[in-house]
Amino acid sequence: MNAAQWRNKLGQSLPFYYGWVIVASTVSVSLSTRTIMAVATLSVFVVPMTQDMGWSRGLFSGAVSLGGLCAVFISPLVGKWLDRYGSGLLLTVASVLTGALAIGLSFVGNPAAFYALYVPGRLIFSGPLELGIPTAISNWFIRRRPLGLAADAVAKGAGLTMIPLLAQFIITGWDWRTAWITLGVLTFAIGVIPPVLLMTRRPEDMGLEPDPVPDRHIEEVGAASKGDASTPTPATETRFTES
Repeated sequence: MNAAQWRNKLGQSLPFYYGWVIVASTVSVSLSTRTIMAVATLSVFVVPMTQDMGWSRGLFSGAVSLGGLCAVFISPLVGKWLDRYGSGLLLTVASVLTGALAIGLSFVGNPAAFYALYVPGRLIFSGPLELGIPTAISNWFIRRRPLGLAADAVAKGAGLTMIPLLAQFIITGWDWRTAWITLGVLTFAIGVIPPVLLMTRRPEDMGLEPDPVPDRHIEEVGAASKGDASTPTPATETRFTES
């Protein structure tokens, strides 16, 4: 049984809509991959890396700005990749690259090496992750799309709070290089496995409907429609009276 067959079987057997599994997968990415290259996380590393290597703080700001600028040019390509390959593959590749870049940052010794690793990471943060996660949720939900997007927004906020605190804890107890390695390993563990195993492009690929309406709601709507059809309108009553 391959991964696609396993997902299809899982989707048919779950007591709830498989779209929530997609949301859980994006939440795992938002808690790890999406926050590793955020400014909030980098700010924790600025002081120890500056003290260790004598860099200026403007160097870090330049890396953030350059990564965001590069993301502007790559975003149209990201849209094409999403249409062609789906969010699952895109988020998986983004998580693998982010984890590898974070581990690589633990070995930097000069500004050029830092830029070579952090700028691509920032590009991934501002491009594939910002576009891929909302697209994955939107493909699976119609009625409850706002709820799915809200769940991911909460996860993003939680990640932006917890990851910098975790990094600060490791820096205080060990050093900034160990902190980068830990964040990279965390990304591989939490940000890669769920999208690889669980994410599918759209519900139709699994024989499901997007955000299906509950049967009870369908029955209520049908009953209301029948009731409305059997109730004569004022115009109908008038015609009966005139005849």
